[in-house]
Amino acid sequence: MYSYPYYRTGNTNGTITVTGEHTLYVDPDQAIVSIGVVTKDEELEAAQNQNQQQSTQVVQSLLNNGVSQKDIQTSTYQVFPQYNYEDGKQIFTGYEVRQVFRVTINDIEKVGTIMDDAIKSGANRVENIQFVNSNPIESYQLALTSAYQKAYQKALTLSNQSGQQLNPQPKSITEQSSPMVTPFVTTGFVKAAEESTTVQPGQIGVTAILTVEYQTR
Repeated sequence: MYSYPYYRTGNTNGTITVTGEHTLYVDPDQAIVSIGVVTKDEELEAAQNQNQQQSTQVVQSLLNNGVSQKDIQTSTYQVFPQYNYEDGKQIFTGYEVRQVFRVTINDIEKVGTIMDDAIKSGANRVENIQFVNSNPIESYQLALTSAYQKAYQKALTLSNQSGQQLNPQPKSITEQSSPMVTPFVTTGFVKAAEESTTVQPGQIGVTAILTVEYQTR
């Protein structure tokens, strides 16, 4: 969108203010998966020990599939007392222990296999899968260049239509966008699927938006 040119009082110079927007679609080259283990037992120590055992197996599965140790981080560790309600009374039934790992996978073609093997090793929760590009700044700069070119073409069209001469040197440029907005697939904190996992990463849209002000005469 853009505004019509206007003139300063007392001289023949005017300004044209336009916006330029461009979205560049790029292929992701990394996946960030939140995958975890939930265990329950009447005794807290037993629930914790079981969780630790399954989590160790999950981590080993990830390592066996080529995931680096530095790309495996515990993002959540929680303990919840469990209760049932009978006849309006709260009855304690045990403990639930949750441990969730934030895993960065650099080979997105193996995401499905890595998840399947982690589930077979003891993981039973998947929170989300997020596909990202490891070099978003470069993509954003390309989108920024195209956004500026679109803004300039708008200003040139407006100046020609209104009988003005456009100064190609912009008076001001205001960046309105952040480098990247990454889409992700959310599955909630749900039980992981038992069947083979098929993951479609799609593409990531990198959008740049500028507001540019030009002088005319």
